[in-house]
Amino acid sequence: MHHIHTHYDNLQLTQNATDAEIRQAYRRLSKKYHPDLSDDPDAHRIMQIVNRAYEVLSNPQSRAEHDKWITMQYLQQQQTVVQAQSITYYDTEENEEPHYPQPKRQTHHAYQTDYFSTHQQHQSSYKRILMGLLAISVVLFGLVIWQGWGWLQKTQLLSLIFHDNVPTQQVNVTENGEFAPTSNENESYTRPNTAPNGNPFPEDSNYVEGYPVISGMGNGKLVIENVRNSSDVFAQLYEKNSPQPIRTFFILERDQMTLNQLDAGEYFVRYYQLDNGEYLDSESISLVRNQSATIYLQRGKAPQNNP
Repeated sequence: MHHIHTHYDNLQLTQNATDAEIRQAYRRLSKKYHPDLSDDPDAHRIMQIVNRAYEVLSNPQSRAEHDKWITMQYLQQQQTVVQAQSITYYDTEENEEPHYPQPKRQTHHAYQTDYFSTHQQHQSSYKRILMGLLAISVVLFGLVIWQGWGWLQKTQLLSLIFHDNVPTQQVNVTENGEFAPTSNENESYTRPNTAPNGNPFPEDSNYVEGYPVISGMGNGKLVIENVRNSSDVFAQLYEKNSPQPIRTFFILERDQMTLNQLDAGEYFVRYYQLDNGEYLDSESISLVRNQSATIYLQRGKAPQNNP
């Protein structure tokens, strides 16, 4: 089972590091790799990685989410190892004929001995095959139970976050704390008054309290335009191929918001339509260093008429 590279590795720490150790590691690496203090040509890139790791691990909520992600990765590895081991009971290659030594002189007693020996070998092979199939069945059954339990936990978590304001089958919450609604046209929808972390939405377009605001070393800007949308949105900015959101914010309908201090890269917005419960992803866009770009949010379907 190979090692999963995490934010702890980027700060040269173990997963059980204390808050004080995290701050100490960040100060030490900042002195070593800050572009103003280091001649290393990779100092800027390394410092971006260090900043990102510190932003995640210094916040209790984002650190807990990162720890869950690490646990999930190791569980998947363990399942892969068990499945690989379960097929090692076969000790002959496919289409290979078993070899039975033929004595030069074979009496009736010798023939009986050879027959029973061969019969026992076949029985032993059948037992190994059955054991292998049984092991695979146990692994698959455990995987089904584990996935079903994970779905149940997410459904129960939703009811705790929104109390009784949202139907249980209408919206789920992912590991990163964002909304993930399920489609059910026959149930009415009630708009939530708070974000998944329990904090109320701001009165104007702004960041939602309680979520980390991760800044880069660059001066790139992203304008998140909700002008064409007739719904307020709860949104999170992601860098492509990264599981952790770097900005979490709220934008009023027919409004927009500018996100500053972003590094060059490819970004997209995952947003939740507060008026009808839609869960959408924007198009991804490439941000050039020290330049600005715009991401447009649009409604995915017509608004519902709730009683």
